[in-house]
Formats: sequence, C-alpha cells, structure tokens
Amino acid sequence: MTERGTGVKGFAKGKAFVVKDFSVRNPFEGIPPGSILVAPAVSLSDSALIDFKNVTGMVTEEDDPDACLIARGVGIPAVVGILGCTNKIVKGDRVLIRNLDVVVNPDLETVMEFEDLRAQADGQLRFDF
Repeated sequence: MTERGTGVKGFAKGKAFVVKDFSVRNPFEGIPPGSILVAPAVSLSDSALIDFKNVTGMVTEEDDPDACLIARGVGIPAVVGILGCTNKIVKGDRVLIRNLDVVVNPDLETVMEFEDLRAQADGQLRFDF
C-alpha cells in the first residue's frame, strides 16, 4: 500500500505503532525505538506524552497542523491526511516515509530505492568546509 498526503517531508523507516484507543491514561506509552507513530491526530497536549527519541516519523488520518508543528520541532517527517490509516496499518507493519508518501510493507525493490533516495538526500545536507 502506498498513500500520499501532506505534511513535513523527509525519510523515515520503522515499524508501525498504531494508536486508536485514547481512553487509556497514556495511549502513547511503550512506543519501541524506531517506530512510526500512526494515529487519528496528534495534538500539542499529546506531544507531552510521547517519547520522541523512539519515534522516527508520524502518520495521521486528519490533515493535522499540530502534528506538522510537532514534527518540525523534533526533526522528524510527518505525513498527514491519510484517511483510514489507523485501519489500514496494523501495529508492527513495516512502514517507509518517503517525502510525502507512506509505503506499508514494501517489497525489496522499494526498500532499495528508498535507501538510494535517502542517501542522495543525506549527501545534499552534508556541509564540506
């Protein structure tokens, strides 16, 4: 599955951590390192509950300006406006964020293409003084 949204461009890969149940005390508790956070929305008040050292990217259902603001602040990509993502993506799915595309359970060719694009982008960010 590949979906395109809007948000904060970048490259990230990881396993999906899907949050659907907001009735628990902290729905973001226990996010493992290297996770892509998938949620209906991420508010500014939610950000206080999230351990961002374990989050490599975010995907939200709503066209969520708060998620974009948070992502920019912590330096990770966020793709917002992916309708139904919390139903299409299951906890543990392999997820790639490639600019504004979300790829779920990619094949080997897609992963290799992702790594090439990521390396090119990293090379453009490097400063040679």
